[in-house]
Amino acid sequence: LAIGLGLQVALTLIDIPHARLRDLGIGMLLASYVSVLGFCASNIRTRGIALIGLGIALNAGVIALNRGMPYKVVDGIPRETTIKHRPERTTDILPVFSDRLAYGSPLNAALSIGDLVLFAGIIELGYANSRRVRRGRQPAPKRYVDLPAIEREQVIDLRESQPEDAPAVAPARVPTRRSSTSKTRGS
Repeated sequence: LAIGLGLQVALTLIDIPHARLRDLGIGMLLASYVSVLGFCASNIRTRGIALIGLGIALNAGVIALNRGMPYKVVDGIPRETTIKHRPERTTDILPVFSDRLAYGSPLNAALSIGDLVLFAGIIELGYANSRRVRRGRQPAPKRYVDLPAIEREQVIDLRESQPEDAPAVAPARVPTRRSSTSKTRGS
């Protein structure tokens, strides 16, 4: 993830010559998408990551096929070509997945189906992980004593006097909870 995001940041900070946008620029951009998709694949069991990966894959596929993400231009906004985006053409492949949902002022942006799937994955990821019960914070289970079961058992009280015909048995010693450091008085 860090490599992919680092490449994305580098692409915005480094001034790549216009002649190298379509080979070096797109190569670095696709390498960043591949590393982010690798992160998504390694965390696929986390809720929301599958949608995030699908959205990224849709965008990366369109960028790879068209050497940049074609976007629909809103009237009044200048057309500009960057490493990631370029105005749409009639020769574009899979134009339905390009940035076709254009918004004017105040956003001045265009979104793709891949972006919407990515946003849905981010929302699912946030929701699922904000609702998860954390281990270690669960309350201890309550323990109940089944009193009727205790009453049903027959308890023999050895302290009571024994019948005359019973054999003589020494009373059992009942252990007490005294600490090992306390001694009886006088010793």
